[in-house]
Amino acid sequence: MKLLLIYPLPLDEMPYTAEVILETGVKINIDRATRGELIVDVPNDAVDQVADLFRTKGVEVRKLMKLIAWDEERCIHCGACISVCPTKVFRFNPSWNLNLEEEKCVRCELCIKACPLGALACVD
Repeated sequence: MKLLLIYPLPLDEMPYTAEVILETGVKINIDRATRGELIVDVPNDAVDQVADLFRTKGVEVRKLMKLIAWDEERCIHCGACISVCPTKVFRFNPSWNLNLEEEKCVRCELCIKACPLGALACVD
């Protein structure tokens, strides 16, 4: 499961991610990092343990149940999102319609900017 971690100042300078990994022994994959925010992928069986430990350290934790909103009625299946997506979330099926594998999303938002009809949006 993906978690959004929001580090309030001055905590963004502290090594809390490393501490959580060492204290829990859970392998956490960092999907995206910006100053003060991380999107991490945590094994489903350890999500609550990891989230609770981050919270005790003062880090805001949000479970990302849905990473991207796709308005299929608005989509014209042009493939603009395919060309910019670094993790290959989007692909054409044999009928040349878009399919998406949302679990691959790292919320870089490049597809949102590339979509000519605004059929994609970020979800919090």
